[in-house]
Amino acid sequence: RELNNISSKNNNQRGIDTMQRTAKMMQNHRRSQEASERTMAIMEELSSTLVVGKSKAGVGAMGGIAGIAGVASGDQRKGGVQVTFDGQRRPVSVAVDPNFLFSTSSTGESEGVVSIEELNAAITDAMLHGYELSGKAMEEKMTGLYEQLGLPREPQSLSSK
Repeated sequence: RELNNISSKNNNQRGIDTMQRTAKMMQNHRRSQEASERTMAIMEELSSTLVVGKSKAGVGAMGGIAGIAGVASGDQRKGGVQVTFDGQRRPVSVAVDPNFLFSTSSTGESEGVVSIEELNAAITDAMLHGYELSGKAMEEKMTGLYEQLGLPREPQSLSSK
């Protein structure tokens, strides 16, 4: 009879352990689903977030960047070329200010056309600037997600990749 009691207690404990493991697995599964849903929502939000990279060269006639983290409102970029990226670092569009293509003197007389090398350099500069801004937007959103989920922050900055 005593063996039956011990055996019954062992079976009960195994049953309780199994139920606890099952409950833990279900809880982990729910957390995983929640993390997946939040990640998808952030990626969707990032795909509709637009940032504009501007070249340093230009006449400054085109609009500026507003509300982007890490960019001071007094940014010295003139924006002869602007490249728009989404928040997932994908290029969306390129705009070249027509006034940038032709240089003029202080008296308003035409001095010539910008060289291909200058245009290529301005496009590259605007692309690098936009890519950096897009990375900062992504890093900011992902850091918030990590904090919400109680995960450690990524050791390497996304903007340095």
